[in-house]
Amino acid sequence: MSISKLNALDISWIMLLSITLANALVAETADKSLFITAVICCSIAVKGRRIMDYFMELNHANKTIQLLMRGYFYVFPLLIFLTDLFSEQLAILTTI
Repeated sequence: MSISKLNALDISWIMLLSITLANALVAETADKSLFITAVICCSIAVKGRRIMDYFMELNHANKTIQLLMRGYFYVFPLLIFLTDLFSEQLAILTTI
């Protein structure tokens, strides 16, 4: 398969693999920081959006379904970031 014959689905798949490998590399090598968490959360949102548009083909779905799915793919990474940001406070709140 030549590069000129790659379609949008192939490019999406390559992008998803690349982002996943980059996330794994960052998770194994980088020090924990809010910046790293933000980068990972952004990559989760990008990957979710690519999956929604190219693999689930929801870009042709009902507008309500699109809105709910996009909300999920943007709210979930935001919740991950907020959990990391307020981890100490959450630990105090949930300690018995």
